[in-house]
Amino acid sequence: MSKTKKVLERGQLVSLIVVSLVAAVIIIGLSLKKKPEVRVMDATAEQVEVVDTPGEPFQAESVYPEIEAVFHQQGRLDVYASNRIVTILRDSSGWTNPAPAEYDGRMLQLNYVLYEPDRVLIGGDRLLVTGDNYLEVYDDHDFEAPVNVILEFGEGYLVGTNTGLHYYQEGKVDTILKKDMLVGSMVEDVGGLWVGTFGDGLWRYDGERWQKRRLLRDDSMFDFVNTLAYNYPFLWVGTPSGIFKYNGGRWSQLFVCDSSEVYEVNCILPQVFTTYIGTEQGLFVFANDSLEAVPEFEDERVLGLFKDGKDIIVATRNNGIFILNGKEEILQPEHLVINKMNLADTR
Repeated sequence: MSKTKKVLERGQLVSLIVVSLVAAVIIIGLSLKKKPEVRVMDATAEQVEVVDTPGEPFQAESVYPEIEAVFHQQGRLDVYASNRIVTILRDSSGWTNPAPAEYDGRMLQLNYVLYEPDRVLIGGDRLLVTGDNYLEVYDDHDFEAPVNVILEFGEGYLVGTNTGLHYYQEGKVDTILKKDMLVGSMVEDVGGLWVGTFGDGLWRYDGERWQKRRLLRDDSMFDFVNTLAYNYPFLWVGTPSGIFKYNGGRWSQLFVCDSSEVYEVNCILPQVFTTYIGTEQGLFVFANDSLEAVPEFEDERVLGLFKDGKDIIVATRNNGIFILNGKEEILQPEHLVINKMNLADTR
């Protein structure tokens, strides 16, 4: 019996030792599992400190958008850039600071604005007839193509689009010149209408028929027409490759002095004795049968020219809007600045 008792006591001792070892392993294991959680929390705290250190990863970047179009009525300029419109007004003390217009430019791609006393016609991805504040829409028409130019004509309007020339009157629309041409400019002269297209040439309507006009020395010169202007007795035609003047019987291409350099014309403003021409290469003036560059606007990309009271207004794509005399600035690029938050490179 004593032998058996000793064996049992040894067995109990061994069991006790095994149980103790197992309990120790479990306790050690549990303690080891907790340690990684503490380390993760410590690591998170270190990352927060890195974010708060100098070298902030988010920085504001100032973007100066290019002016896409400027629309004018006496005492008012509407400037369209980066889907926004800012308005500048002229009062007794001069031109006011630009202010955002109430109209949201993102609603319509603005290509042309025709001002009337009590309403405005807007050409963009469609034709809109609105109140003078742009907000009340009286009528609209979708030509299934952008509207590039609008001209009051008879009791309605001529509308130049990417799908031809149309006549619009109180919701009624008729296509009057080829539905597959891009019409970008129009102007009336004495007894007729001139229409400039982009790719299909220069056309004239004399009240009875349409005629395509060409130069004998190069019949492709008028394939692409950027702008048209008329001041009796001259028609002015601006193309991507030159400045042309027509006196009713003879065409002339204009050059500076003896230079043969051509210019990409954006706009033309004819006056009684002087004509101003805005190009991608600068501003030019034609007077006394001579074409000269305006030094103050050398290499400026001029996209708009307007007569407002006694002032000639010069609008550039990248450097603001000016009064020609003295180059007084009435809109600075800073007025159009957009601040964007970008992720900086912190490496």
